[in-house]
Amino acid sequence: MNEKILEVKNLSVSFNTYAGEVKALRDISFHVNRGETLAIVGESGSGKSVTVQTVMKLIPMPPGEIKGGEILFQGEDLTKVSDERMRQLRGGKIGMIFQDPLSALNPLMRIEAQIEEGLIYHTKLNQNERKNRVYELLQQVGIPNYKRIARQFPHELSGGMRQRAVIAIALSCEPDLLICDEPTTAL
Repeated sequence: MNEKILEVKNLSVSFNTYAGEVKALRDISFHVNRGETLAIVGESGSGKSVTVQTVMKLIPMPPGEIKGGEILFQGEDLTKVSDERMRQLRGGKIGMIFQDPLSALNPLMRIEAQIEEGLIYHTKLNQNERKNRVYELLQQVGIPNYKRIARQFPHELSGGMRQRAVIAIALSCEPDLLICDEPTTAL
C-alpha cells in the first residue's frame, strides 16, 4: 500500500482586496504518495504557486485566507499547526525550490551560510560536517568551483548558479517532501 505523504482535501483560498474577495483556489484536492512525483500544470494565474505556497504556509494571512479544506502532511493538518511547528517542518521535512532564486536568497549572506542555516537548525552535524555537506550539495547541483562559489554572495552569481544554490538549500536536510515551483526557470 502506498503511503500518502501529502494530501490536500477540498482546499479553498481567497484574498481580501480593495476590490473585494478574490477566490484563488476552489476545492483543490490531490495527494502525493511517498516516492511519487506529482506535477500541477496550468496556465499563468491558475493558482499553482498559491497552492504550493499555501501548503508551505507562506501566504500572508491576511490578506489571504484559507476558506476551507485540509492540508495533511504525514497525517498532520498543516492548516492547524503553529508557526513554530511549520518552522520545524520547513526545510527539515518539507523542502521547497522557489521559482525566483534572487528573492529566495538573502542578499546579505554568503551562499554557504544560507545552505548551512537549515543544517544548523534541522541536523546534529558539527561545523566541519556541515561545511563538507555544503560542498557536497554544491557539487551535486552542478556548481563548478564549488568552494569559491560557496563564499560568494547571491548578487555575484548568475541566475543559473543562484537557482542551483536554491536547489542545494532545498535538498540539504533530505526532506521527506520536495515542492518545486518552476525550479528550472533560471537554468
